[in-house]
Amino acid sequence: MSLNEIVEATEIPKTTVYEILLMLQETSMVQVEESRIRRYQIGVQAFVIGSRFLQNFDLVNTASPLVDKCCSRLGMTVFLAMLDGHEILYLYKKEPEKVLIHTEPVGNKGELFCTSLGKAILSHLPEIEQREILSNVELRPRTSRTHVSLEPLLADLALSRRRGYALDDREVLDFVYCVGVPVFNYKGRPIAGLSVAGLYSEERDPDLEGQVLKEAAAKLSKQLGYRRDS
Repeated sequence: MSLNEIVEATEIPKTTVYEILLMLQETSMVQVEESRIRRYQIGVQAFVIGSRFLQNFDLVNTASPLVDKCCSRLGMTVFLAMLDGHEILYLYKKEPEKVLIHTEPVGNKGELFCTSLGKAILSHLPEIEQREILSNVELRPRTSRTHVSLEPLLADLALSRRRGYALDDREVLDFVYCVGVPVFNYKGRPIAGLSVAGLYSEERDPDLEGQVLKEAAAKLSKQLGYRRDS
């Protein structure tokens, strides 16, 4: 489209549209076709973002039946999230009919160091990579139970790896207890996770919840091409 066509379609002042287009050009979201009339079209970065969305969408489509089944079995909210830089990104969740607690909306981001999802993913990375990632993260206290020192957190990650699941034992909210497990891609790298979130109770059985999630995560990892000997 030409500048004038974009102005007409958006009803935004011409100078503002031009400034926006310049910014979009700088980030390769838009590219210019030079001809008798300068025309703007979708840039390569938009394709990159779109491709990433499709990859995530495929992950959601593959995972959603498994997430739904876990929710049905456990009677609590179950999440699918992926590693996104130094955070996790919530991609999908299934809630039971009677939701007792408010949970993160899909599309929100969470912290790696205090969520069960984040710790589950971190726990299966090499320690040198754990340290590198966590060096860029502020270990701020969310509750009195949050790890705010690196070494205790690394010990928690080592324990999470040995037992196969990670815990958010009231580390984000004083009344919420979560169990999380990793999901692996075809290279054997943890790229996502599943978690169950509910109210803290001494009657919760993390081993049982972890086992249900691990079974689902194993199926999802296999569908993503992961083989245990890879």
